[in-house]
Amino acid sequence: MRHETTRQLALLTLLAVLPFAVPAADSGFLNDYSKLPAPVSGEDGGTDRIYIAPGATERIAKYDAVMVDQPEVFLSPNSPYKGAKPDDLKAIAGAVRAEIIKTLQDGGYKIADAPGANVLYVRPAITDLALEKKGRRLLAYTPIGFVLNAGVKALQDLMQKYDVVGMNFEAELSDSTTNELLGSGVMKRGAMKDKAAGVKEQRLTFDEVNKTIESYSSRLRCRLDNSKLAADKKINCLDPKARATAAKPKA
Repeated sequence: MRHETTRQLALLTLLAVLPFAVPAADSGFLNDYSKLPAPVSGEDGGTDRIYIAPGATERIAKYDAVMVDQPEVFLSPNSPYKGAKPDDLKAIAGAVRAEIIKTLQDGGYKIADAPGANVLYVRPAITDLALEKKGRRLLAYTPIGFVLNAGVKALQDLMQKYDVVGMNFEAELSDSTTNELLGSGVMKRGAMKDKAAGVKEQRLTFDEVNKTIESYSSRLRCRLDNSKLAADKKINCLDPKARATAAKPKA
């Protein structure tokens, strides 16, 4: 993990000389935003604010099962369209939960329905979701390489109705029995136009929304995997290519 820690420190050092937009007001989903560092560039665009509790990398080695809560969805107060149906919001929440569960199961982790001694608790959310209703529906399209499942299909249907103008992916990791916080983060993607702040609109495609969900899921699995490996076997969990190479389904 030395090279990963070094990279994180280098990125934080750059904050002294690189300008970042002031982050939007926190949604209130996380229990404590004060632990989050200043934003750094995300691997797939946008910015990340990631907190890892001291010693958490070693302590999560004991977890062999994960309890994934149903994601919450917060519409942005500045969303161009605020009339999304409950089933539409349920679709994106379902896609998030399904991808996290699939990625963990592919890694050999059990999915738990109740707290336990060796159970990690994952609490995710989509916040500051800004939508704009499409004037007409487009033909259904699934990018090459995607395996169509219930979660992806629901997300695809959602994005046939709306454009995603911006969103945050937030999550907390904690011990399922003690509630001890092990990590938390906010991944901001896309942006609404703000002339006063000099921010250009950045709408998200289906690929980009799905990639954000996949990115968080694979990083979570990578950190769990790393905690169980010898120091010379650990990989950089911030490197998508390294994660892709390591993330082959286990028998």
